[in-house]
Amino acid sequence: MEHRTTSAGMSITNLGPIEMVREGMTVMDSTGDKVGKVEGLKMGDPEAATEQGNELQDTGILGGLANAVFGDEREPDVPGPARARLLRSGYIKIDSPGFLFETDRYVPADMISSVDGDTVHLRVPKDQLVKES
Repeated sequence: MEHRTTSAGMSITNLGPIEMVREGMTVMDSTGDKVGKVEGLKMGDPEAATEQGNELQDTGILGGLANAVFGDEREPDVPGPARARLLRSGYIKIDSPGFLFETDRYVPADMISSVDGDTVHLRVPKDQLVKES
């Protein structure tokens, strides 16, 4: 992430390669293996100290029942510390190929090496990526 200052003295942030990522792009890991396709993305909030404010509101008995039946739809769907990191840095969600054993994966923005055409290249192998809970 790069911080720059405009001619008027305003501070702006260049988010890096994540700015060029779009849904449907192919994602390749650092070893050249295909990880999947970009299913979604979220720009980060580097000032976020926690995930507070991103919590679901208490919706009473009906909301609790819906959550029990359909699950918690918060993104990213990962455990606490990993979730907080992804919210701060920004992330892409990857729809991994496979039917039963592959789960979606999340890539923090700082693990994106480059974007070339319709391909996102990662700095790490796919086994180091955070998997959906």
